[in-house]
Amino acid sequence: MPCWESGENMKYDEFFSTPLGKKIIEKEAKYVVENLDGKMAVSIGCGTGIIEKRIMELREIEIIGVEINDEMIEMAEKRLNVIKADAKSLPFKNSVFDSAIFITSLEFIDDYKEAINEAYRVLREGGEIISVLLNTSSPYFKKRYERNGYIRRNIKHLDIGNIITYITKKFLIEKKEVFGIENGEEVYGIKGKNRKS
Repeated sequence: MPCWESGENMKYDEFFSTPLGKKIIEKEAKYVVENLDGKMAVSIGCGTGIIEKRIMELREIEIIGVEINDEMIEMAEKRLNVIKADAKSLPFKNSVFDSAIFITSLEFIDDYKEAINEAYRVLREGGEIISVLLNTSSPYFKKRYERNGYIRRNIKHLDIGNIITYITKKFLIEKKEVFGIENGEEVYGIKGKNRKS
């Protein structure tokens, strides 16, 4: 996902058929699978659902996607159950999911704090957050950002540290790491259990 070069949603999906796009799907899907617990997850800001589909191929889990963009939803519906909703106001009861997943979406949500609060609300006691965040300080990201493509036009938060700090207010971080994809591209992986008692 860090390589978005266009606001065209079809190009977004076409990118994932490139060698680099395929590596991103595999790396990010495997990271999520390795850190998932439980049988029911919500993926907030699921886009076209291409990575979520791969997660479900690798592991037996039900993922409900949440997306706001109609064109993305149209494509995601072919891959998973998806609901049109704002990340800041999820249409779910309290404490219904085992996991909340954000795959390079928090940095594109204007009020990431409310999105994290909502994820916390819909998680069961002991539920987890798994987040993949762009490493905005990497040379690869900076190069892409300078191109004035999708990322520059749509990203809301360049300081990923602020997002991680806020996650720690609601979740006990069990794992925080940076992992590489290719050619200097890096993402942060965060896993934490909620602090409900």
